[in-house]
Amino acid sequence: MALLPEGRMATEDRNMSKASHELGVFLHLAQASFRRRRPLVRDRMLLLAGTTAANMQIHSLADYCRTEILLHNPQHLVRRWPSLAEALVDFEFIAYLRQIRRRYPLEKAEQLLESLGIETANERETYYSDVEYAASILGIPAERLRRYGGFDSDAPVD
Repeated sequence: MALLPEGRMATEDRNMSKASHELGVFLHLAQASFRRRRPLVRDRMLLLAGTTAANMQIHSLADYCRTEILLHNPQHLVRRWPSLAEALVDFEFIAYLRQIRRRYPLEKAEQLLESLGIETANERETYYSDVEYAASILGIPAERLRRYGGFDSDAPVD
């Protein structure tokens, strides 16, 4: 039985909604880690957020996360690749990312957010795009994030 285009669209919407939720969770935890002066945890959360952004085709946000990691730790593994999108096809990086994801699965990250008193229910729906949502969490202007990396990241890159 073939899926109708409407069925595919509903599945794509659910997947994007899940990805947007995951992105928000890890960005919130990155900001909380920054405020609590836990730079290594912040780097891990930025890595998880950045790879989620790369998978969502939000390359400027992925580049922003990568740059923030390297500003804190210039010797971090991500320095080997010019972008997180390129790192995501390398087996060495994928193995490292799996370790981080095992340490911070989404469910655990959600529990951490809850323990910090950060409520994210329906938060994403109040923003026009994932870029605006991410910029709000990071406390930077959306235009700065859109231009980060040299192109508008609201549109998927072909």
